[in-house]
Amino acid sequence: MLSESHPAAPTGRDALRRIRTSAIFGTLLAAGPMARTDLAQRTGYSPSTVTGIVQELSDAGYLRVVGQQESTGGRRRTLIELNRSSVTIAVVGLRGTQIWCALIDLEGNRLDTAEQDFDPQDPVGSTAGIVMALHRRAETPPVHVVVALPGVVASDGSLALAPAFGPVAHLRLADELEAATGLRTTVENDVNLIALGERVAGAGNGVDDLVLIHVAEGIGATIIANGEVLDGASRSAGEIGFLPEGLEASPHGERGDFERRWTVSGIQDSAVRNALALPDDAVVEALCSTESAAARQLLADVVRAWAFAAIVCVCVVNPARVIFSGDAVSLTEEARQRLRDRVQGAAPSLTEVVFAELGHAAILHGAIAKVMKSPATLFTEAAG
Repeated sequence: MLSESHPAAPTGRDALRRIRTSAIFGTLLAAGPMARTDLAQRTGYSPSTVTGIVQELSDAGYLRVVGQQESTGGRRRTLIELNRSSVTIAVVGLRGTQIWCALIDLEGNRLDTAEQDFDPQDPVGSTAGIVMALHRRAETPPVHVVVALPGVVASDGSLALAPAFGPVAHLRLADELEAATGLRTTVENDVNLIALGERVAGAGNGVDDLVLIHVAEGIGATIIANGEVLDGASRSAGEIGFLPEGLEASPHGERGDFERRWTVSGIQDSAVRNALALPDDAVVEALCSTESAAARQLLADVVRAWAFAAIVCVCVVNPARVIFSGDAVSLTEEARQRLRDRVQGAAPSLTEVVFAELGHAAILHGAIAKVMKSPATLFTEAAG
């Protein structure tokens, strides 16, 4: 098989074949099992063209037969579908000072993982290195890389508000990684990927209008409207860490006042000032279980602050559901209910308040949802 990371402008018969193959691959990816005749109708290609391309994709291992279509009087037609285990992608993210990479197929199965120290002085080298380490040992090498970035990816591909990734001003990470690895690369905000993952396989399944609020080292929101992530003019929609806590807003830097105070590290700072000993790896959980007046007051403040962020989002975009993820999931059921009551009692429209279900797997499912919007990037052509 031939892998074409940067195909030339389409010209001639071979280029037309690539376009048709991509269309058939993408149709099966999006629509699920169908007969060849239905595939021809859906794509507008002749039955003979579809049959030839289906045979090529089947020979390459991309398609499989899944049964027979019920007959309406004529001959029963064979149903084919994309073999999602035949395509793999590499998903990369940061966890503290470590960079991790997971090799997954389009079913979401983890086939391999790796984790190592991240060098913020060389973000491209660190990222490319761990991707290629998995690529070299993969039985089915990845055809696409998705980087879950704790920051903003501008419309021109440059990075911003990503201090964990080092000196990234004006860095076009996707372009740099494609040059370093030879693999198509997508760089996306990590909270956006979590929201996409929860929407397709978790707490937001089937909901087209939702807001996900993620609390971790930072705090951010993703808005999904009509089934699509709302990016905003500079792709920085949802940066609720910069919400002012009063009418006087502070000049912004790389972190806003709201984020400094109401992320896990900010809550831990408040705990220290109140002589509360909370373990760094379980701040919210420990706060909920600590029986003292100071702990109860701090927990009440945390609930109030997170509810405030949700209420602002509900007032502005009117979602059907708000999902809290990250460390917010560690709230006890009693604290969760207080958070629900605050949001629903103050918001101008009825909004469900739920909590994320997928944990770390949300990023993986989100990465699959992201790349499935560009099916041409997910297969290598059969030679010929």
